[in-house]
Amino acid sequence: MTQRLTKETLEQLATERNHVLLSTDFEQEYKSVKSVMKFKCLTCNTEFQCTVHSYKNAKKTGCPTCKKITASNTHKGKVVSEQTRALIGKKASERPGLLLGVTGENHPRYKGGYGRDKDQRSNADYIWINAVKKLYNRTCVLTGVKTKLVCHHLEGWSICPERRYDINNGVCITEDVHKKFHNFYGYGNNTEVQFAEFCEKNFNINWYALKERYLN
Repeated sequence: MTQRLTKETLEQLATERNHVLLSTDFEQEYKSVKSVMKFKCLTCNTEFQCTVHSYKNAKKTGCPTCKKITASNTHKGKVVSEQTRALIGKKASERPGLLLGVTGENHPRYKGGYGRDKDQRSNADYIWINAVKKLYNRTCVLTGVKTKLVCHHLEGWSICPERRYDINNGVCITEDVHKKFHNFYGYGNNTEVQFAEFCEKNFNINWYALKERYLN
């Protein structure tokens, strides 16, 4: 059985590493090697926390800031071959992202409501899509094509949740036209002004006049 670590032993180790043990109530805080203690590094003047096990078995100082500085100095000016770069990139791409499993309000891009599942659409989605297509005679308003049609939100889904299922906020266009629009204006935060500009520049069409004709 491993001998229980004492406060004096931990303080001695901290002194050797130019650290100060900040956790004052050692007897209460130290339950096992997984207990978290607070230290201050006098070398870089940084306070940090880590488990007793991690601190005791650290290969160098145990201070994360000093570790970063050492790593930065070690790799500064270092020439890395293309083969090594490719291997590093491959390994990095295989690691799970930091936002894996982060959903809803915890996600940094959360904007309220719920996101669209384009593989399993809701009944409300289908009702809106069919209504928009019917309004525009199941024809692309810009090309006259009747195949591979999609319904585009004039005021974007993310910025205008109150008009997500407003028929007047949709327009029927082909997949190719839809892709061309988003390739230029990007995805998210799109507006009807952008669509009108897109119609004018690419098809010489006054969108507002065309829309008025369909709505009337």
